[in-house]
Amino acid sequence: MKKILTNQKGTAILIALSLIAMLVAVGIMSVDRSTTDIELSFNQLHEEQSFYGAEAGIARAMVEINRNFSWRGPIVDEQLGGSKFTVIVLDSTWDSTLADTVIIRSTANREGAAVNLEVWIAPYYFQPFIYAAYGADSIILKNTACTDSYNSDSGSYDSTVLLEGGDIGTNGYIYMANQGDVYGNASTSGGDIILIGEKAIIHGDTSTSEDPMEMNLADASDYAYAQSNSLAPAGFTGSYFYDPTTDALLLNNYDTLVLSDGVYYFSSLTLGQHASLQIAPGANVQIYMTGDLDIGQHSDVNSGGSASDLTIYSQGSTLTLGQQTELVAAFYGPTTNITVDNNTSVYGSLIGASVSISNSACIHFDRALLKLLQTEIERMEIVAWRQL
Repeated sequence: MKKILTNQKGTAILIALSLIAMLVAVGIMSVDRSTTDIELSFNQLHEEQSFYGAEAGIARAMVEINRNFSWRGPIVDEQLGGSKFTVIVLDSTWDSTLADTVIIRSTANREGAAVNLEVWIAPYYFQPFIYAAYGADSIILKNTACTDSYNSDSGSYDSTVLLEGGDIGTNGYIYMANQGDVYGNASTSGGDIILIGEKAIIHGDTSTSEDPMEMNLADASDYAYAQSNSLAPAGFTGSYFYDPTTDALLLNNYDTLVLSDGVYYFSSLTLGQHASLQIAPGANVQIYMTGDLDIGQHSDVNSGGSASDLTIYSQGSTLTLGQQTELVAAFYGPTTNITVDNNTSVYGSLIGASVSISNSACIHFDRALLKLLQTEIERMEIVAWRQL
């Protein structure tokens, strides 16, 4: 009997020892797994910190480049918290195929976890003419007035017209009434209001939070250059009266004047009734004015041409288009109050201090103007990125 009891005690001890061994093994495995999880968490944390450090290097380089477009670094071992980042900048001197594209590479390291980021940046050029009409202070459109768009690069107005793309915008307010139609978007800045009266329709989107347009496309140096290099009157062909002392140009009733390719400078430009100011075939003309532009009834400017062939910069206070006139141009006058009235047609773009369109007048935005870019770089912006 005693022998049997002894065997049972031995068996119990073996079972207990086995259970203890199993529990120890499970404990060791749990501790080992916890240690691994902690290590993985730390690795992930350090990798994330390195990633943000590399992003900080990219951001720092973007600030430097947009402050000075010729800046090429490098930045070596700059401290950010517990991370260090290094930035190198590569351009066409490294690879001629890059042209105006620039590559920024940023590397950051935190506790052995390294991250390498690469971004490609390219110049952003300001597009001065993207609206059918833009008024620094206001846009008024009423009495069956309208905007739409076409593309002179692809054909005539009738063959390329779209009931969209005739966008209007302002740094101030928009007022529409009496069957005014904007076949495009309407935008203001700074939360300014858009008032839409009875039977007036904006067929696109509306926004009151757009960035305001900076009205500084042409400065004093541009006007000085135009005055010194003006082709007036050498580039004239036709009937006209030009005063070389005051730089005033007048077309009397039924006069026709053709301008050859180049730059012209006028104090004022006035067209009488049934007068015509034309651009020579294949020519591209820029007109700089210090005074007002007045286009009389039944007159036309650049009729049959393209808005991208004629750009008018004005420091004057008024642009007045008489009834049944036609203007084909891109007009920019930050101090100019623009009046488009009585069955007048504008093919191109109008930018002024204010724009009033009424009584069956229409502005047809020429989408070909979107290809016109300011020659100076406005900023560099990211076009692609990847993690190496």
